[in-house]
Amino acid sequence: RWSTEPVLHPTQKPVALMRWCLAMFAEAATVLDPFMGSGTTLVASKLEGRRCVGIEINEAYCEAAAKRLSQGTLF
Repeated sequence: RWSTEPVLHPTQKPVALMRWCLAMFAEAATVLDPFMGSGTTLVASKLEGRRCVGIEINEAYCEAAAKRLSQGTLF
């Protein structure tokens, strides 16, 4: 495993990796993730102070991402 984060999706990436990717595009104020999954990119965007939009067809993953983003402390 790449990280100690709870696995919510089969292809979930570490938040640290997504924060690193976002750092390459510092001028982007809003991030779009059209295949949101568990919301890792949205969590990274929130931590980086950016606005974000996520789209996911699977309702269970939408619920997992919403719960993850609503937590006061993100993992």
